[in-house]
Amino acid sequence: MNENDILIARMSDLAGRAVKTGFAASKFLTPAESQSVTEHFTRRRDAIFTVDGGFDGAERTRAVFTNPDWGGYERADLFAALKAVHSPQDTLGHRDILGALMALGIERATIGDIIVDEAAATFVCLPELGGYITENFKKAGRVSLEVSAIGLEAIPAREEEPAVKIDTVASLRLDAVLSAAFGMSRAKAAELIATGRVSCDHHVCLRTDKEVNENSLLSVRGLGRAKLMEIGGASRKGRSFIKIGVYGR
Repeated sequence: MNENDILIARMSDLAGRAVKTGFAASKFLTPAESQSVTEHFTRRRDAIFTVDGGFDGAERTRAVFTNPDWGGYERADLFAALKAVHSPQDTLGHRDILGALMALGIERATIGDIIVDEAAATFVCLPELGGYITENFKKAGRVSLEVSAIGLEAIPAREEEPAVKIDTVASLRLDAVLSAAFGMSRAKAAELIATGRVSCDHHVCLRTDKEVNENSLLSVRGLGRAKLMEIGGASRKGRSFIKIGVYGR
């Protein structure tokens, strides 16, 4: 069995548990895992399926199964939201916060999205971990933190605006679109793809010649994300005009 087969088998066990007990939920899934599970379970009739990350627009979500005869669920029973505040003069990124949480012995799958701003990081976790993190998450590197629980409604909205670029590409191959989006050579783009650092629509892609469609989301580990927003006509030299939105890390 490959990793996806194992994932689907685990989710099937949860669905079966929900049929018997009324409700079951997974730990946090990656966007690719959520997409795979959604494709597999959306049409199941004996257990209602949804994915939920604790707030609208969340990328990491839990698979939630409920028996139709049992009713719904409360988000507060599935998620805890915490806010880690630090001095504005210190700078912390997503990796800093995540790394410090992992250093506490916490599994990645028990933590949802992490939203970082100038002087704080807000994140979602399994509710049973809320107290432990609040008591023990005191530092990220050398930066002191003050952690407290907040309501799910207080999670800041994601309002990330992309930097929009207009360019032309010889083809809509992944390496060509990636090159245009991040201002790199096609050789460099091909290297990133070959080493498994590039995802297309939440799935790792190792093919440089994969055709990128309009509205496809590209992600490069360590660089950021880009969305092919629009495919236009052809230039006099036969190159395709494209409009790309590039998001930061």
